[in-house]
Amino acid sequence: MIHGDKIYCCGCQKPVSHSNAKNSNIEPYFKTTGRGKSKHKIDCPEKREIKQIKTIKSLTRYTTNLNKINPDDFHVIKVALSKTNIDHVPHGEINEVSKDNSKKRLDYILRYSGNQKRLPVQISSLATIAKLLSKNSLKNLTKTFFDINGNTWLINQFIIDQNQAFEIAYSGNFYIPYFVVYGKVGSVKKLDKVMYINFDQQDGLKPFTAYVLSSYYEYFTYTKEQLEGNYVLIQGPLKFNARYNQAEIQIKWNKQLYIMK
Repeated sequence: MIHGDKIYCCGCQKPVSHSNAKNSNIEPYFKTTGRGKSKHKIDCPEKREIKQIKTIKSLTRYTTNLNKINPDDFHVIKVALSKTNIDHVPHGEINEVSKDNSKKRLDYILRYSGNQKRLPVQISSLATIAKLLSKNSLKNLTKTFFDINGNTWLINQFIIDQNQAFEIAYSGNFYIPYFVVYGKVGSVKKLDKVMYINFDQQDGLKPFTAYVLSSYYEYFTYTKEQLEGNYVLIQGPLKFNARYNQAEIQIKWNKQLYIMK
């Protein structure tokens, strides 16, 4: 009302626009549009990115043809993230055994050598994915593939951004049963019956929301303060919400979300 259309990012002075947030899950906010000059500068504090995000974005610039790679020169990692599905936990038991516990099975612990950036043979948690992206070179990762239900996929076909999530959900092309979506949490809105975790929509990013029903609040304990402004990985089956024109994933417990540092 005071500045009219002349509103600028406080970090890089690029023009931003006011969003009325027609989606009731999101509070009104200012954003860059991704068009013309309305994009954050690379060094803008509002555009801060962490290593894992930079790595996965770099991977999208590479094209890999499996037929042209020596089988001895690439590494396949079996993905077992279905273990993070609370509905498959026997008798509703969700307590995690400490890795220091003597009864902890050794094959559950995926360690990296202190001297070698060794690739794991199996992934069963989002924390391991984050470690994979931060501890290994881009060269190694371009030769790394994921085995999901017996089919082999590139890393950036499984770990996707919110724009990819939107396109896949909108088209209905669910070529794998679940995805890992990365992005920055823009806002969190917790109501009596549902909690919404909305990804940031700066620079033309398309809407993506994770939601937690109140019946799962006791299993999902992250707070608004812990999530807002941080980059996260969220895992689960994608779906498209036509009412709000956005891609969504339902979260049922903490293991479906990882805060990256």
